[in-house]
Amino acid sequence: MGQQRFQGQVVLITGATSGIGLEMAKAFRKEGGVVIGTGRDQQRLAALEHEVDLALTLDVTDESSIEVAAAAVSDRYGSVDVLINNAGIGMFAPWNETTIPDVRRVMEVNFYGVIRMCNAFLPAMVDRGSGVVINVASVAGKRAYPKHTAYCASKHALIGWSDGLRKDLKDSGVDVLVVCPPAVDTPFFENAGFDDYKAKHPGLTLMTPDVVAQHTVEATHRRDRERILGARARVLWLLDTISPSLVDGLQKMK
Repeated sequence: MGQQRFQGQVVLITGATSGIGLEMAKAFRKEGGVVIGTGRDQQRLAALEHEVDLALTLDVTDESSIEVAAAAVSDRYGSVDVLINNAGIGMFAPWNETTIPDVRRVMEVNFYGVIRMCNAFLPAMVDRGSGVVINVASVAGKRAYPKHTAYCASKHALIGWSDGLRKDLKDSGVDVLVVCPPAVDTPFFENAGFDDYKAKHPGLTLMTPDVVAQHTVEATHRRDRERILGARARVLWLLDTISPSLVDGLQKMK
């Protein structure tokens, strides 16, 4: 085996008990990282203990939960080298079936949860003068999709906030990376109320969580600013940037 790219570096991952987060935990640990996996589900956390160096209960919507976890990490490791804000939820419904409480629930996890985590863990990185923050957004943060208003809003906000944070941290030694996966083959859509996502997208090959994890490892090592995953997603994003009406027309043809 070659040089491990994250040997001895402390990597904290939110939403690490399943899907993309779990595969990220495995990938960074394989690269020598000291991995802290967090989540809310106690049963899944118990299983996670076999995949990480430390499994912690953490709810990104609860500041007191984050404070307890941050204190535990500080006592054991001092500070983290890599903070991966992966925890997220979806909400897929037409605009007139999406309530204000629905939007708030999505924003609390996907947007405010990231801010809470950065408020807790970023100062130590800045004091040390090194580190990287990875915010897992989505291609839905780069372009809009029907029946995705709340989700798109949260991911657009996250990308905008991350871009501003990157400028604030210029010359601090701390980098900010945004990863934008396309649709991934996890229970995400079912959990978000989109049970027939696959049926409504025949022929679409979903990206697997391990591929997202490998891209994230590579992008973190390279300190990429932003990485949009998948050729199809990159092409659609580029077309949407150049000619939104063309993409709208393609969507109507489906």
